Amino acid sequence: MAEEVPNSSNTVPIVGPEFARPQPSDLTIIGDTVKDTDGNKVFKVKTPLFGLHNKRILVDSNDSPIVTMKMKVTSKHDRWQVYRGSDLDDKIFTVKRPSTVQLKTRVEVFLKQNQTREVSCDFTIKGRFMKRACRIYVGDSTKIIAQVHEGDDRLVATIYPNVDSAFIVTLIFIFDLINMAGTGI
Repeated sequence: MAEEVPNSSNTVPIVGPEFARPQPSDLTIIGDTVKDTDGNKVFKVKTPLFGLHNKRILVDSNDSPIVTMKMKVTSKHDRWQVYRGSDLDDKIFTVKRPSTVQLKTRVEVFLKQNQTREVSCDFTIKGRFMKRACRIYVGDSTKIIAQVHEGDDRLVATIYPNVDSAFIVTLIFIFDLINMAGTGI
């Protein structure tokens, strides 16, 4: 089956429209730092020194919080909840594995308005368990909005036009935490 590439007129701003670009972009992830093709720091994921280790904060190049990722400790499905900024009252989306046993890793994303029923996901991440490569799709479709492959000690994310890069980077970090049993990138 042929894979669809998003139409450039479709914008997918989940975290914010300021993170969507009209052209495709590549981001490099080394450890907890995300850089653009010019080597400029775009994002960083911080783990708070105090408190629970099941929390990560995505910050911009000025260290301002963009989203807070928090793992639900009592979940069997590695459920992560994502909040705008550092406000744990403003949930944006939830990420979880649909099944506890998987040969290939599949993670589903449910936006705020779809979280009460979770009947069909808004986005899907598919990858292999031991490889850090994945593709991010709209719902259960074949429409790819981003893909990630592993390079020399780094991940390279290709983000399609008009797709929210902060959203994609957040998903990549959560996918890696789920895939690597919480060891991080």
